[in-house]
Amino acid sequence: MMDKRFEVTLPPPPAGMSAEEWEARQQLALCYRLTHLHGWTAQVYNHITYRVPDTEHLLINPFGMHYDEIRASDLIKIDLDGNALSDSDWPVNKAGYVIHSTIHRARPDLHCVMHTHEAFSQALAATDAPVVPLTQEGCQFHERVGYHDFEGIVLDGSEGPRIIKALGDTNHTLLLRHHGLITAGADPVWAFVRHAAFIRNAQVQLAAMATGRMQPVSVIAMERTREQFEKGSAQANAKQRHPEWPAWMRQIDALDLTWKQ
Repeated sequence: MMDKRFEVTLPPPPAGMSAEEWEARQQLALCYRLTHLHGWTAQVYNHITYRVPDTEHLLINPFGMHYDEIRASDLIKIDLDGNALSDSDWPVNKAGYVIHSTIHRARPDLHCVMHTHEAFSQALAATDAPVVPLTQEGCQFHERVGYHDFEGIVLDGSEGPRIIKALGDTNHTLLLRHHGLITAGADPVWAFVRHAAFIRNAQVQLAAMATGRMQPVSVIAMERTREQFEKGSAQANAKQRHPEWPAWMRQIDALDLTWKQ
């Protein structure tokens, strides 16, 4: 039996809301809180979206709320055209849903899309260097990263075809030149874990580039390590692929219990 110290109590769904949507809201709210905790926020800008399971509806943050304020019930449900489907006193940032809905439409396998303007990924995006896997966790990005050149603030969807071309059929990560980072996955856990791994690898890559003596990982090792991540063996054969997720829940619980409300 699990020690009660390590249990996380989650409130039941509000009346009229499915258990699936409520769980999705709680996972996404936790992802926002963790993003704030790691210092990856840009005031009230940037977004993380998550598709409500078995629907064409997305959850997105209310524009104007800090990430450390967001609760599960605060998230706004929208359709792929950006129309609000749930009541909120807050608006939706147009630039946010344009990028995200474009990816959700084209890649239904990527249910969660996470975008930040974090400093290390922005620094790498300001160079002409490709992403070079230099850490164990960084190897999961071997042949999984696309690149998109900066064209200005994305407001009208005209960049959509070029963003999707850069993403392709197998990439889960985009480095937006002079802009920021997008990682995506089947759920907020995968999107967040990939975001953290990319940022650490970017930090290491920039430091290694500065020495002029960067030593690349062999292609064989990168391919093997990427497969270990994608098939779950890197998570020590845990029952769930990312056993750190409950630990992160407890970490945020210790700071503020409101995220899951």
